[in-house]
Amino acid sequence: MPLSPLYIGCASGFSGDRSDGAAAVVRTLIARGGGVLIYETLAERTLALAQLARNADPERGYEPLLDELVGPVLGDCLRHGINIVGNFGAANPAAAARRIAALARQQGLPAPR
Repeated sequence: MPLSPLYIGCASGFSGDRSDGAAAVVRTLIARGGGVLIYETLAERTLALAQLARNADPERGYEPLLDELVGPVLGDCLRHGINIVGNFGAANPAAAARRIAALARQQGLPAPR
């Protein structure tokens, strides 16, 4: 039985990367029938800065541009079954997950899992 292809699109390559590139990648994934959107935002220095941010505020410590990176494409991803995989949680993955859930609520979207 032939396997179906898994399409993987890269939305970012580092913390602070451009946030405007993901929309084109998501449109391509939608046209191909779905896939996975990857955010790579973590490195040793980034993790150290995230830990300092979390120490200053227990609700911080994740990718500071999370809203700008995920917010514009969240609806299309949820509506078209495109999974989002990222390491933007950094020193506080639980807070990043709460922020993404809040973005979904603000946009009137179903809660992501």
